[in-house]
Amino acid sequence: MPVPTEGWLYRLSVALSGITLILVIVYIVLFQDNRTVQSEINQRQQFINQSIQLGRVNDALIRALATTAFSDKDDKLRDLLAQSGITINPTTGAPEREAMPAAAAPAATGR
Repeated sequence: MPVPTEGWLYRLSVALSGITLILVIVYIVLFQDNRTVQSEINQRQQFINQSIQLGRVNDALIRALATTAFSDKDDKLRDLLAQSGITINPTTGAPEREAMPAAAAPAATGR
């Protein structure tokens, strides 16, 4: 028995097939867009994690330079640290960062 091509059931099934095809295409597009966004977020998170690690190395380097400048009474090294906004506590030799104005602070960069 052949399926009538003029009946409402045929038109309904064709319409539902079309809607299904459109939904599959929308799903694929959204899936690809989501993967792109996740990749960007992962790159930013990696940058943040590396910045934290480098910040620790930076602090250790500053402490070592301040200790050397204090123990050796090296005025050139002390001046170099002062140009970067770091002063050495005269009693302990520990470095102290001076508060930088918002305009003078280096801007955080993306990638």
